[in-house]
Amino acid sequence: MDELKLLIEMVAHLPSLMVWVLVGYLVYKVAVIGSIYGVIRLLICKVHDWKTQPRPMKIGAKVIDEATADALQVQLLRLNRIGNYIHMSDVLALSQALDAHLAKKP
Repeated sequence: MDELKLLIEMVAHLPSLMVWVLVGYLVYKVAVIGSIYGVIRLLICKVHDWKTQPRPMKIGAKVIDEATADALQVQLLRLNRIGNYIHMSDVLALSQALDAHLAKKP
């Protein structure tokens, strides 16, 4: 408590110009610290936005949209009538169906 009184007395006996210099220095320090805080906050926000942005769906090297991926998922579920596992026989059945469909097209 004595140190606080001593500090107040020291500031009270300073010339007014020196008090304004100290206030300006304090404002400068607060602005610098606030700017650093703002930059760090902006960086965190940008990294979060980059990490949570929707990723394009791909099958092989081809990009598909979400509606197409959902429709493809439904058709794959129709192909696999039993269980959650798609067996090689299911893939062969799909391949034969595609071959038959493409053979009919002119």
